[in-house]
Amino acid sequence: MSLEVLEEIRKELRELRLLYKELAEKLIPVEKPTPEEQKAIEEKDEIAGEDELMKVLDKADVRRKD
Repeated sequence: MSLEVLEEIRKELRELRLLYKELAEKLIPVEKPTPEEQKAIEEKDEIAGEDELMKVLDKADVRRKD
């Protein structure tokens, strides 16, 4: 393949990529997170300990299936 052919292929691939990006943006609109969602994204997650988990499971009356 000649250099001109490769350049043409690159150009067409760039155009296809841009068209695909525009199509995706139209079909899947980008939404900003709500203030509550933004807070959840930025905050450090809390990690529950084993004791806390067992208390919650006991209150929910969850039993293991043997």
